[in-house]
Amino acid sequence: MKKSLLVLSLAFGLSACNIDDRLQFASETKKSEQVYLSAQNTGLLIIDAQEEYVMDSDIFWVKVFYPEYQIPPQNVDPQLHASIDRIAQLAQKADDLNMPTTITYEASNTDQGLDYSAYITRIAQALDENTQSFFKQTFNSTLETDIHAAMEAWSDAGISRVVVAGAETDVCVMQTVLGLKKMGFDVYLASDATFSTEIYERPTFKRLQQAGVKLATASEIIESMESKDKLIYSPRYAVGERDELHQGDRHKTAMINFNMDDTSLAMAEHDNKSATEPRFTFLGLEQEFLFSYMPSFHVNEKGKPYTSKYRKNANVVSYKKIDHVVADIQAAGKNQAVISGVVSQFGLYDAVYKLIEAGITPIILEDALLGSDVDPVHYLDYIYQLGAVPSTQKSQSYEMFVEIQLGDFTEEEIAAYYQMISLNEAVIPEVYPRLR
Repeated sequence: MKKSLLVLSLAFGLSACNIDDRLQFASETKKSEQVYLSAQNTGLLIIDAQEEYVMDSDIFWVKVFYPEYQIPPQNVDPQLHASIDRIAQLAQKADDLNMPTTITYEASNTDQGLDYSAYITRIAQALDENTQSFFKQTFNSTLETDIHAAMEAWSDAGISRVVVAGAETDVCVMQTVLGLKKMGFDVYLASDATFSTEIYERPTFKRLQQAGVKLATASEIIESMESKDKLIYSPRYAVGERDELHQGDRHKTAMINFNMDDTSLAMAEHDNKSATEPRFTFLGLEQEFLFSYMPSFHVNEKGKPYTSKYRKNANVVSYKKIDHVVADIQAAGKNQAVISGVVSQFGLYDAVYKLIEAGITPIILEDALLGSDVDPVHYLDYIYQLGAVPSTQKSQSYEMFVEIQLGDFTEEEIAAYYQMISLNEAVIPEVYPRLR
């Protein structure tokens, strides 16, 4: 009875503050679209479909650079090669229709020049001979001067729509898609023609849906290229579109850790709790070393100390109430808050509501969030309806690194990174145990 009254109270609170007026709710999102993705108005962009990102390949980059790590067999997506086949099908259809196509290669600078792996053979064979190719050293391809210029040239030529496929779904694909949205393109992500070391892709797809990206299967997109039928969106989530495009920025970010005390962690709810542990480990390391300059807070209504199990920011500030955290984040001039830890449905609801009211975007780390009453996966979509952004520890971490090889880091940040790595305490995200 008390819980029912609390639900009503919170609902009335939202209504009174008109927080929902800033969002399109799921009932308003389209299920399908009558659209012809023609060679005159659409381009195909394939991101980093390279051999070194194929997890069961002999040259998968983790096997090459970190041979000491064992890759759990269950981490290899059973749909991996089917996804690669669908990328090749999109490339072949674009070739058949003379649709402009661009591909990117992620490459590292070495003393011998750029180091990169070949494109996956069956995709390379399907590409049009006029395909443009570019090297990149940023996760968001549109930050590269030449790629940005190529996309602008598409726009100038009347290309307003971009179909995107490739790897990795939750890093370079996601960040590039958001970059294309920022440039003004209408973006269609081939949702079953991307792949990653992270099989749990729902947070990424939900975030892209929030950003107004059209998610559709490769077969649906190909039919639209052929003008056969209206495009059916898939997958489609109960998450409305945000008014503003969110892009992570480490200089605007604060960290909020809920109830990271021993008792709360021991009693927390999650459907795969053991898989969250390496994520909390890496998150703690980043807060202590790499992102130690970010304002960091521990919210614990009982005033219990931060656990010794995981590292933390040396300057973490502890509060019993979220209100003090919101005030401090505003005072620090930050407008993004990364949320992790152990929190009840209503505690998270209250925090997200107050952060948004204060003009601060909450980012929810789904794989580093435990429930104090129920597994949080059951209620997160409603939290996203308020305007919180879905993410994961891996996605958020990569978004804080703008360039590969720490290219945009200061000397102090680079030193902190290598200090963190030298501890040899964390398993890299690419071999985290499978979450779901």
